[in-house]
Amino acid sequence: MTELPDRYDPAATEPAIYEEWLEHNCFAADAARSERVGGDREPYTIVMPPPNVTGILHVGHGLNNTVQDVLIRWARMSGTEALWVPGTDHAGIATQNVVERLIGQEGKTRFDLGREAFVRRTEAFVEEKGGVILKQLRAIGASADWSRTAYTLSPELSRAVREAFVRLYERGLIYKGHRVIHWCPRCLTSLSDEEAEFQDEPGSLYHIAYPLSDDPSRSVTIATTRPETMLADVAVAVNPDDDRYRALVGKTVRLPIVHIDIPIIADAYADPEFGTGVVKITPAHDANDFEVGKRHGLPAPVVIDETGTMREERDADGRVPSALQGLDRFAARERVVELLRAEKALVRVEQHQHAVRHCYRCDTVVEPRLSDQWFVKMAPLAEPALAAVRAGAIRILPERWEAVYVNWLTNIRDWNISRQLWWGHRIPVWYCDDCDPPQNMIASREDLTKCPYCDGPVRQDEDVLDTWFSSWLWPMSTLGWPNESARDLAAFYPTDVLVTAPEILFFWVARMIMAGYAFLGRAPYHSVYLHGTARDTQHRRMSKSLGNGVDPMDVVALFGADAFRWTLIAGLGLGADVILDPADLEKSFSTGRNFATKLWNIGRFLLSNLGEAPVRPLAEIDARRFDVADAWILDRLDAAVAECDGALGPLRPTKPSDTVDGRVWRADERYAGLRLNEYAESARRFVWNELADWYLESVKGRLTVDAAAEDREVARSVLLHVFDRALRLLHPIVPFITEALWQKLPGRVAGEFLVRASWPRVAAREGAPRGEDFELAREAVLAVRQIRSDYNVAPGKTLDVIVLTARDRNVYEANAATIGRLARARVTVSAGPAPEGAAHVVLRGGSEVVVPLAGLVDVDKECQRLRGELDALAKQIVSREQRLANPKYVERAPEHVVRSDRATLDEMIAKRGQLTEKVRTLCGT
Repeated sequence: MTELPDRYDPAATEPAIYEEWLEHNCFAADAARSERVGGDREPYTIVMPPPNVTGILHVGHGLNNTVQDVLIRWARMSGTEALWVPGTDHAGIATQNVVERLIGQEGKTRFDLGREAFVRRTEAFVEEKGGVILKQLRAIGASADWSRTAYTLSPELSRAVREAFVRLYERGLIYKGHRVIHWCPRCLTSLSDEEAEFQDEPGSLYHIAYPLSDDPSRSVTIATTRPETMLADVAVAVNPDDDRYRALVGKTVRLPIVHIDIPIIADAYADPEFGTGVVKITPAHDANDFEVGKRHGLPAPVVIDETGTMREERDADGRVPSALQGLDRFAARERVVELLRAEKALVRVEQHQHAVRHCYRCDTVVEPRLSDQWFVKMAPLAEPALAAVRAGAIRILPERWEAVYVNWLTNIRDWNISRQLWWGHRIPVWYCDDCDPPQNMIASREDLTKCPYCDGPVRQDEDVLDTWFSSWLWPMSTLGWPNESARDLAAFYPTDVLVTAPEILFFWVARMIMAGYAFLGRAPYHSVYLHGTARDTQHRRMSKSLGNGVDPMDVVALFGADAFRWTLIAGLGLGADVILDPADLEKSFSTGRNFATKLWNIGRFLLSNLGEAPVRPLAEIDARRFDVADAWILDRLDAAVAECDGALGPLRPTKPSDTVDGRVWRADERYAGLRLNEYAESARRFVWNELADWYLESVKGRLTVDAAAEDREVARSVLLHVFDRALRLLHPIVPFITEALWQKLPGRVAGEFLVRASWPRVAAREGAPRGEDFELAREAVLAVRQIRSDYNVAPGKTLDVIVLTARDRNVYEANAATIGRLARARVTVSAGPAPEGAAHVVLRGGSEVVVPLAGLVDVDKECQRLRGELDALAKQIVSREQRLANPKYVERAPEHVVRSDRATLDEMIAKRGQLTEKVRTLCGT
């Protein structure tokens, strides 16, 4: 007999099991088995959102990768050739910031080291610190194919980045532009629209008078939140249809502080309905003003440098007074306000709540800055990505995010892809100073040492590409693109599901879809699953800065990886956030730990009661030999399998389509599945509430050595079968404990693993008895337990129970022993009549469970108590009804109070009915 320890020890069990999985290549996918290249299996692929190469696992990573692991394990067990591609991102800004801080501790900057030395230093840092997060993912059970681990700055993926850039450049979709972009003065780099995140915060709105040059007694008033930028004003604009200012167009105003004349221009950008209808135009420090400046041929002086310091730069001679030179922009703002007051040009200051962009990496307030940057034309790339979602080739769950996706792509702006960093993919463009345009700028797949046109010297562009430019190729580049004959690319692209968080829907998800169509003509996946966020009990997002995070490694050390995984998945409604208490890990993760304990105890009971003899496979047992409890648990297993299948959903779309993607989602499937919490609950309910609470209890007597041999054989076979299938259902969520238990089941062969076992299927069983008959027995047991509770009868007291029935007498007689064992009772089946002084519960079909209470309780005293309780309740009902019948009370009382009163009245009336029935059955009146 195989025995299990009394308690499950995850710390000892989980690492050993994971090493066995790795040793036997349980996670490896074989491209040759994919039906796309002549194999016999459907492929199923997920690409892991690559964490920062030097990152440390946090609960957000844990949540994201647990969801992916649940899906890939389910797909693997469902018979697909399942591939989960892991990898890391070089994380340009984030990694460079870390290394710069380390260098700063030595009293140096990256400029002191120089570019080549800095890059070598960063590579060494990545080599030393990188990859920790992937090891941590193993600790929580991630079943990725580690042999395919990718890195965005590897030679293979760098080649893909070069190829994508050059192709888009050659198609005219990449260009170098001179415009206002988002600039981080801390990171000293440009940012895309998505990387400059809005934050609502309080500020001030400054109203400033600009006097007319020819009549200083008259002025126009503008309002701004950034008065320091007025030093670079080149015009004020009014709407051409605004009658208030039509006569002023063409005149000039005197710019305060700078004391130069600037024109009043007419432009539709000025909104007559907003403020005074007059706006300042600062082309070098505002993106909208830049467009106005281009329309009117205005200069664009720059007065704030790349560090956010006031300086006279391009076309700004004489615009920054000496008192402001060298001041930080925010200090300059205060000084400018003082100067405006001194000139009596400050009309008023108002408190103003507004949205301010911040750098997504360091949280510094972003500065609009005029500079030369590289851009991708996004509108042509967005068209097929929009069409795919609209046609149903791609679905986004939860459904509400589809509208957000469509809105963003419909209004998409060109993507700023250049960054003024040293860590990353350097832009593959070379300049020849000896050639004339356009030959002086060459985009190349290979490094150039000389100009291909004149053989003269060349210099490479100094900027690097946005980190997301390598990430948007991830589903293709990790499979071998741009080598379009790569085996993995043919076998596993397109992938299937992309699991990520909503905040990178634009950064990454949408761009990957665009890249898929741009370079391979197909969507990279058919489903996007946007899961919720891990939050604390105050519903704040967990973060290092708030100090409210949960370290997954702490949870694994305390409770095991399965407890961590179960808690996250069981609490993960579609799109809903997961709430955890960082101050009380016991409270947060006890549910997962308790479930693991329950599962272990079920396994211990089963293994200790199956005995040493071989267990016949269920398929060899004639279904006509089943007991009704056997038939019932097998029916419940089938129901659980069907519920789990429905909650997890179809693996992929099935409706043929003439679109480039070949298949689209059917209307009834489009938003089905991926309800992981529902899947978890269906599996839990079967194991805990049906298998453990009912079948195990009912089958105990049939497993003893005294039981009839044939019946014992059937019971052992059914019990082993349903527990085996229960472990399979649970495996994707709690892989370690299920594998540990499954390996101990009779009949296991060396080298077999649950991780590669088949997913359960619903099975037909001809000739089996009606499983519904056991439901009648369960109802009778529950009725007895309810009576025991209602009348405070001790749990250990054996009761005399009468089942009054006519139609189902044979069923109750056949199950009388089971009912008695589970209810701790002596059961008699009778056609009636019911004795007096007994408690009654009516069952389905009109049968009754009757428990004579004589000798258990003082019937007269109990009747007196019940009647007293009923009288008191009747008075309360009358009082509550009178209050609610009073129109003045209903009109004047708060709505929620009235609503609560009505709910209380409904509860009282229901309780009165229950008490009345008790008095009738027990007391006869």
